[in-house]
Amino acid sequence: MANNVSAEESQQLLQTIEMFEAIVKASPDDCQSLEILKEAYTKLGRQEDNLRTSRRLAEAYVHLGQISQAILEYEGILKEAPHDDAAQAALNKLAKQTADLGIMPPAATPAPPPVAPAKGPVLTPQPMPGRELADALIAEKLVTPQAVEPLLQRLRDAQATVLEKKQPVTLAQLLVDEHIAKMEDVLDAMINRSGLPYLPLSFYDVDRDIALLLPTEMCLRLCVVPVDLISRSVLVATADPFCPALRAEVAAVLEYHIFWYVASPAEIASTIRRTHGLDGKHGGA
Repeated sequence: MANNVSAEESQQLLQTIEMFEAIVKASPDDCQSLEILKEAYTKLGRQEDNLRTSRRLAEAYVHLGQISQAILEYEGILKEAPHDDAAQAALNKLAKQTADLGIMPPAATPAPPPVAPAKGPVLTPQPMPGRELADALIAEKLVTPQAVEPLLQRLRDAQATVLEKKQPVTLAQLLVDEHIAKMEDVLDAMINRSGLPYLPLSFYDVDRDIALLLPTEMCLRLCVVPVDLISRSVLVATADPFCPALRAEVAAVLEYHIFWYVASPAEIASTIRRTHGLDGKHGGA
C-alpha cells in the first residue's frame, strides 16, 4: 500500500475521495475540494488520479481567473508528466495571455508551508459567534436587525451552558427554531456569501480520533468539528463561516493547514455528540 498507509487510513481516504468527488461534480470550480482530492490520491499512490485531479484544478483556476495559480498547477503536472501535450498547450496559452497583458508569470516554486501556531492558552477574550453571520444575513435581506438582535442576546446567554447541556447553540438554528428563516436559505446565504463549499456531514463517517483534535468544550461552544485529516491538512465543519475570532481560536489549537466547510448546525451537533461520547457511548469509525 502506498506511502505506508494503513488499511484503516486507506478506508478513510477512500471515503474522503467518494465524498469529495461528489462535491466537485456538483461544484467543478471548488478548488479547495480539488486540493483535498489531490492529497488523498497522493497518499494512496494513485498517480493517474492525482494528475487527473490536477488538470481539473488547473482548469478551475482558469475559469476563476486565477491565472498564476493555473500556471503553477500546469507546471506541476509537467514535472510529473513531461510528455503531457494538453498540459503543455494549456501552459503555453496561459503564458501568452500573461505576456500579452504584461503580467510576469509566477515563479515555479511551491508556497511555503503554513506556520504552526505557537501552543499556549486559549485566546482571550473568547470569540462570540453570531454577529458577523447576522450582518451577512441582514445584507442578504434574509432577516431584519429587529428580528436578529434578541437572538444574538440569547446566543450570548446560552454560551455558558453549552457544555452542561451538551448541545451547541447557533444563530442559524435559533433563526430556524423561531420560524424567522428556513435552514436551507440560511445555508445558501452562508455558502454564497462566504465562498466556502457545503459539506453534507450526515453522509460523512467522521473518525473519532479526528473529531477529538479539538476539545469538547470548544466544539460545543463554537459549533465546529474536525471531520477529516489528509497529510498536513485538516477539514473543519462550521455553522458560522464569518467569525474571524472563531477561526483564530481553532487555528491556535490545530497545528495543521485548515480547510473550512459549511455544514448545518444540527449535523455538526450530532457529529460532536457521537464522536465525543456525549450520548453515553463512543462513536466513530
